[in-house]
Amino acid sequence: MSKPFLYIDHILSLDGLYFRIPRIVAYNRLEARPRTLDFTGSLRAEVRDPLWMLTRQWQFGEFQGEDAASPVTSRIAYQHQTIDQVTFRDKKGFAFDAIKMPLETRVERERIPLAVRETVGGEIYSDVIFAVQWGKKFLRMLKDASLESHHELYLKRFPIRVLPTDPPVGQTRAIQDAESEQIMTSVAGHLADGVAIWLSVEKDIHDPWLDTQPGGNKAALKSIVTRFAKYCSEKFKRLFTQPEDLTDSAWQKNHLEYKFSVGEASVPEEPQPVLFAEQYHQGHLDWYSFDAVTDRKLTRDSEAPPAVESEQVESFLPAPVRFKGQPQPRFWEMEETQTDFGKIETSTTGLLHLMLAEFGLIYSNDWFMLPHPMPINTVCEIRGILVDDTFGRHTFIRPAGRGPETLWQRWAMFHHTEKDSQWPSASRFYLVPAVGKVLESEPLERINFMRDEMANMVWGVESIVPSQMGKGISGYETARQNEKAAPLTATDENVKIRYVVGTTVPKNWIPFIPVHAEGSVSEIRLQRARMVGGESPRGWLLREPGSPYFVEEEEVPRTGIYVERSWQRTRWIGGKTFIWVGRRKTAGKGEGWSQLVFDQIIDLKQTKDQQ
Repeated sequence: MSKPFLYIDHILSLDGLYFRIPRIVAYNRLEARPRTLDFTGSLRAEVRDPLWMLTRQWQFGEFQGEDAASPVTSRIAYQHQTIDQVTFRDKKGFAFDAIKMPLETRVERERIPLAVRETVGGEIYSDVIFAVQWGKKFLRMLKDASLESHHELYLKRFPIRVLPTDPPVGQTRAIQDAESEQIMTSVAGHLADGVAIWLSVEKDIHDPWLDTQPGGNKAALKSIVTRFAKYCSEKFKRLFTQPEDLTDSAWQKNHLEYKFSVGEASVPEEPQPVLFAEQYHQGHLDWYSFDAVTDRKLTRDSEAPPAVESEQVESFLPAPVRFKGQPQPRFWEMEETQTDFGKIETSTTGLLHLMLAEFGLIYSNDWFMLPHPMPINTVCEIRGILVDDTFGRHTFIRPAGRGPETLWQRWAMFHHTEKDSQWPSASRFYLVPAVGKVLESEPLERINFMRDEMANMVWGVESIVPSQMGKGISGYETARQNEKAAPLTATDENVKIRYVVGTTVPKNWIPFIPVHAEGSVSEIRLQRARMVGGESPRGWLLREPGSPYFVEEEEVPRTGIYVERSWQRTRWIGGKTFIWVGRRKTAGKGEGWSQLVFDQIIDLKQTKDQQ
């Protein structure tokens, strides 16, 4: 029913003249009025002409279907392989238990530096946070033993030091930030460096030094310092996860990524599939990070009994797949509107989008899930699946993607690439003992590797550097600290040009120059260098042990890369918490220009005009 509403606008008065502006607005409302109160016939949705319906089905080819049945029971033949050995960078492997620690933590963890720098004379520049926390603990232990009068002795020997602001050439300059200065000002002359005291006990230099000091209850002090060092060591190991030594690391500094492999060593002496992760740098470890090698043999641990692997068969009931936006099988049932497969914007060449729409709209009611439980840290190989349907037929399903890697028509979704293509591909899947959720801090350090085509160099720009507070601060601001302006030289007004030998770059720009690879005259690598009068890198990423420091040329593309270090925290099986420092590599933002040029003639007149 339609109900029109009309009205005429008000009358306007302009300069004593009256204008009547008509305006007509109509509103229509449709109201449905059923002709009967009984909805039984309407809800039945009766077909008045069934022959017409059958004819339309014949025209659309709906009678050319298959007598498909629904699965009733299924049986799966599989074989599980438990990973019990990890190898870093092609070194000797070691045992690994996924229940005790996530694989991601075991691979990424690195040594947590307690000292920012240690000089040849034994002076330790500690991390301020650790130095203050353990300095307070040491003072509390002295007070509990009524030996606080000896605290002045340790204040003189183990003060909390700050990096010098004007170090010798080649050494790291102090990184001054407001927070560090506040902490240093508040604890100066009040607390000793707890880290330095602990390290002096670890290096067996505390007791000889204390014996040279006059007076005092030296036996009681030695006992307190020993208990203090034990407390620091146990608490540090309990709080943080780190390797025992520097060699226990999967990081490849020349490739700027992690390299390791996993396998099962507690099996009979025969070739076993080994999974390699040679280019892991994303920060999250999963099954797609690994490639497979089928003919590798691992050394069996003499203490572990050989594992006897056999094919197992498991029966279960298939379950229908349910997802949002799926067409409902009932006639009067409506789908939820959050997912609309019909609004997928694609073209005839968008195969992935078309496959997704076909999956969600056409065959949605025909998908079934065959659940197969797997323990973590297990490689599962599916040999085949036998399905029994409602018609009593038995269908045997072989693994997808069979055949060697050279077969270009093979395809599988969850599949590890075979590095040895001459071996037939197996349907294996590795359930990685990786963490599901990680709390990650702001970057402690960030290096921007970029190419400078004008200078024909690669630069490692320290955009974020670690401070003595153990936090990340701007590398550009620290580079400008203590930077002296170029001296002004008086020139004759008649002088028109000036010769410049070379320009300078900021102190946080670390140069990498191309050099020939060892044993080759055509391949080159990037070697870390230093500008004339420059400083050493402030961060740990560019101060890796070993000299010289090389980076492979292919690791720095034209887009550049970012390499970061950050704190990470997660909770594992049993509720245990792991805290470690990890690294990741991401894509950069393109090339850069350092404005480094040599042998320049500068037009002084043009320069003055620009000023």
